[in-house]
Amino acid sequence: MQIITKNENKILLLIKNNLTKYPESISYDTIREILDMSETEVVDLLKSLEDKKFVYVDSSDKIVTYNDLNQEVKTVEDKSALKKYMLNKTEEDAYEIIKQLIEKYEGYAPCYIVEGELLYGDLKLSPKKTYNNIVSLENQDLIKKIKRVDGEYYTI
Repeated sequence: MQIITKNENKILLLIKNNLTKYPESISYDTIREILDMSETEVVDLLKSLEDKKFVYVDSSDKIVTYNDLNQEVKTVEDKSALKKYMLNKTEEDAYEIIKQLIEKYEGYAPCYIVEGELLYGDLKLSPKKTYNNIVSLENQDLIKKIKRVDGEYYTI
């Protein structure tokens, strides 16, 4: 599932609703005129949609070719809401990884293993984001840090 802003969704809906009129591609100018947006705004939105693999943008010809318009999407208000949603998604992903590690280590995962997995594993979080995610999960009582004789561990 892709998470997109309302303006990105407007462009996708415009393309989907006009597939008969523009079956292969559509120009920047057509999108800009129909949606009454500035060219820079359209370019930024199309770049974002290209990064999410919905469309391919040919900047020299100002043509937008469709890739996969049928991806499942979730629409959020704006970029700040998108960042907030992604943070929550990151916390969920981190929690799933931590749960798997705790199961693997039979109930108690060493702190350095958990932190290393968040830093260098699939999520590749920065040290600050790793710390923030772990503290957030601790504050929500989803994980608990305990001290044992041989070191610090996380448990559920």
